[in-house]
Amino acid sequence: MPLADHPLKGETLFLVGRIQGLTRRRLDMLVRLREGKLATRPGRNVTLIAFGHSAGNRALDDGRVALPTGLPGAAPLVSENVLRRQLGLLAPPEEVDRSMGRAEIERLAGLTPNLVSCLVLFDVLEPVDERFAWRDLVAAREAARLLKRGVAIGDVLEAAMALSRRGGNLAEARLTEGPSGELLREMGGQLAELSGQLTMPLTFGFARPGQQKPRSIDDLLFEAEEAELAGDHAAAESLYTTAMRADTADPVLPFNLGNVFQAEGRAAEAKVAWQIAVARDPAFAEAWYNLALAAEDEQQTDLAIAEYRRAVKAQPDWGDAHFNLALLLTKADRCVEALAAWERFLEVEPSGRHAATAQKAIALCRMKIQQERAQTG
Repeated sequence: MPLADHPLKGETLFLVGRIQGLTRRRLDMLVRLREGKLATRPGRNVTLIAFGHSAGNRALDDGRVALPTGLPGAAPLVSENVLRRQLGLLAPPEEVDRSMGRAEIERLAGLTPNLVSCLVLFDVLEPVDERFAWRDLVAAREAARLLKRGVAIGDVLEAAMALSRRGGNLAEARLTEGPSGELLREMGGQLAELSGQLTMPLTFGFARPGQQKPRSIDDLLFEAEEAELAGDHAAAESLYTTAMRADTADPVLPFNLGNVFQAEGRAAEAKVAWQIAVARDPAFAEAWYNLALAAEDEQQTDLAIAEYRRAVKAQPDWGDAHFNLALLLTKADRCVEALAAWERFLEVEPSGRHAATAQKAIALCRMKIQQERAQTG
């Protein structure tokens, strides 16, 4: 698998599950920026398969993962964190001593090769060039301990992801089975939720036979998106709100909630939700774009311009955001800025449907700039 300066160049990527904090549209843009292609459905043309953390339910008991039908079995698999690094969204792994090989991890943790590979695929272990750190061994041993107690691999992964969303990891937490079968943390001799709190709206554990498995963040997100598509805004609002309380980091949740509010005509609440999204991720271009549109609706021109600028900074190849920014600057008679914005728009979309409009606007801006210079001598 290519992992050089342009690891996605020429690749056709298929994502299994979802990437926390990324909408499908933004992921597609980021892949194209790196000269790759995001496949919309499984197919033989796929050359690289990424597993989002939400796809842990595809892990089988023996550590293999179930691929969606239609994907080539020989295509390399990469984890969410590896993909994030390839997209420039995550810093390189920290430099620590990685002196253990895979065989040592398997032997010292008592795990099969498939189980170790599964833990790597879901970033429970994060080797660099197949070399593992001491922290990886600790996490592998904790996973092995839970597996030996009868916890399913999917539940181990789900717990590890719940910890990761809150800045923790399996190497630092000792987990145990709660009274109703859920996984809890042992903290100072007491039991706590995976969030580190004594109570939490959701649990991220596993159920005993005959018990209903508690819903995960991804279950809630799926149900919320289905409700939103069906026009059931009340259900979507409730589900997104519940998910936001449980996951305080993912910006997609408040962004989607804002879209629900917008669909209901609740503009003020939509703006608050989008502001939460950009507070969670200042590079969330779609939320800045929506905030700019809302500011335009309220005739707050300076604010809208600032928010469009943030959108194009976060996503430099977003033609619609460049177009709206240039158009608004033109309407505001800020011709020097508008000229630069139109030229940048044509760099992004030299032959798009708005190219002719941009060319006319550039000519108009240049004429106005010359007139202003002539008037001022």
